[in-house]
Amino acid sequence: MISKTKAIEELLIPAADDRNMEIIDVQYLRENGNWVARVFIDKKDGISIDDCEKMSRIFGDILDANDTLNESYVLEVSSPGVNRALRKEKDFKNFTGSKARIQTFNAVNNQRNFLGEILYFKDGKIKINDVTKGEVEIDFSDIKKANLEADI
Repeated sequence: MISKTKAIEELLIPAADDRNMEIIDVQYLRENGNWVARVFIDKKDGISIDDCEKMSRIFGDILDANDTLNESYVLEVSSPGVNRALRKEKDFKNFTGSKARIQTFNAVNNQRNFLGEILYFKDGKIKINDVTKGEVEIDFSDIKKANLEADI
């Protein structure tokens, strides 16, 4: 059975693609007694508030016309922000040279949390220059969570 999060994403991808936008992440969770469908979008030149408003109307119409969400929900559409999630292989390729925080399902060199520059992605592996362990290679399939880490 496909999760609601995945179902929402698959339903909305064509609308985003048609507008040269990408769905970065989808969350569907209960907050303060309400169901929230949170969709993070991006495009080559970045996302504006107008983009979020426009896509919120489009996504809302699509979700309302479909049976994916049977319960009442709040739809939020926003940019991924400076600490954007890295979920796909292409994210790691596109952000080579950027600082990232990566959490793994299993320990790699006795460590599950990494912070450092993404050196490369190839053959299903990410190499990161971790601040504590130096260069570490991580299997993409072992990544539990990964985000860009902004230098502020």
